[in-house]
Amino acid sequence: MNATATTELLQAPSADELELATFTVGDDPTAEARLAVPISAATGSPNTLVYLEVDPGKQIPLHTHTADEVFVVLEGEGIVTSGDRQWSASAGSIAVAPAFERHGWENTGSETLRIAGFLGANVFVTEFDAPVAPFGVASFVTPVGG
Repeated sequence: MNATATTELLQAPSADELELATFTVGDDPTAEARLAVPISAATGSPNTLVYLEVDPGKQIPLHTHTADEVFVVLEGEGIVTSGDRQWSASAGSIAVAPAFERHGWENTGSETLRIAGFLGANVFVTEFDAPVAPFGVASFVTPVGG
């Protein structure tokens, strides 16, 4: 690939430019985060990229997907749980949650925890123990809408 080719290069989207949606889980005031799904079936991709932000003291409660998810921590620090294992994670850390294994994140730092999650499927089911607002259900298909 030659960067000096005559075709015009498109600008790749930046995480700072993504339109984030806030979501909450159940009645737990700490179960709140923001997400964007810039790559999915809705964009014609065979895979999914989920971008997540979790503020200090907040968490993404345990949940499952019908596809494996590989995480990369972009900024911040926290604890990732997958099955019966837990890891301390900070910028540059990589973790995996196999399909159907309960996993979640907790921000234990003083900065926003920013995570990219990669799934090798473009449509999958996500299931939490409590309803997720704004969807109003605990189990839903991603991408939602589209």
